[in-house]
Amino acid sequence: MCPQRVHRPVRWRPPPRSRDRAVALPLALHALPGPGGEDALIEPSGSVVTGLGNGDVVRLGREGATVLGNTGGRPLGIEACPDGSLLVCDHDKGLLRLDPASGRITVVVDEIEGAPLRFCSNAVLCDDGTLYFTTSSDTATWDDYDADTIAHATSGRLVRLGPGGDVTVLARGLAFANGLALAPDESFVLVAETLAYRIRKFQLKGLDAGNWSDFVTGMPGFPDNMSLSEAGLLWVALPAPRMGLLDFLLPRPPVLRALALRMPPALRPRPRRVVWVQAYDLDGRLVHNIKMKHRRFSFVTGVAQSHDAGDATGTLWLASPHHAALGRMALPPAGAAAQARDKRGL
Repeated sequence: MCPQRVHRPVRWRPPPRSRDRAVALPLALHALPGPGGEDALIEPSGSVVTGLGNGDVVRLGREGATVLGNTGGRPLGIEACPDGSLLVCDHDKGLLRLDPASGRITVVVDEIEGAPLRFCSNAVLCDDGTLYFTTSSDTATWDDYDADTIAHATSGRLVRLGPGGDVTVLARGLAFANGLALAPDESFVLVAETLAYRIRKFQLKGLDAGNWSDFVTGMPGFPDNMSLSEAGLLWVALPAPRMGLLDFLLPRPPVLRALALRMPPALRPRPRRVVWVQAYDLDGRLVHNIKMKHRRFSFVTGVAQSHDAGDATGTLWLASPHHAALGRMALPPAGAAAQARDKRGL
């Protein structure tokens, strides 16, 4: 699939990046039947669901991986429904629903304002059946998003699907709208703007309904998928740290980046390989900052925290589209984490 059009580079002044200490934790890998895990959804049973590059949606449990169905496209964000079905954001096919028991795929939304829905990224579901979802870009594709990054393209959207089937675009011009999380009381949603290094809050209820405010700004990396834990922590995957050369060029004459766009992709600056996730409380304060190198895992785009029986701190599951595996790490007690940050700050 080719992008509809190409954005011209625009000037943008990046905010100063935060420089918080980080901790490295042991990471175990669990094999998948193929590469491409982009998001991680933890089911009540403790199994983890992710989507692969070949279109398969798979469940990883104690007895290994099971294919639940195939979207025929490229599955990205995955959300659970009360009836046991799964909402799948598919880059090519739109917003889908998958019945894990039968493997049947049904289309929820595949068109917005008369145009095909492309690059559907993440979705959340409210108790009354209202759905909110993001679209990342109207120019980039999954296989080629470098141009959007270099140009600082802002064509992402936040969209609402009402219980009656009405589709409303709530916001446009977002800088690669990506991860989405719904507040426990459904009063707001949090949206990751990957190319703006920030997470923003969109108010759904109250006097400020329909308004935006900043939740976290000046992030040190590119925020991707997000998930809310049972303890009320917002977990954020950061596939890569910010690139100094890009930040240098963004506020300068766009012609410099126009030249960079003409370079073959293989010659463009590449982000450093890293395993990186963060957690924030619902006031936007950083609680966990886990960052490290691993020789067989990097570019984490999805993260979710499970709370198994007898596990006081929880387990993190990490997804990366670059590897045929999911990562798993145990969170240390709060005191131990603080000591580790002091000793192993990065």
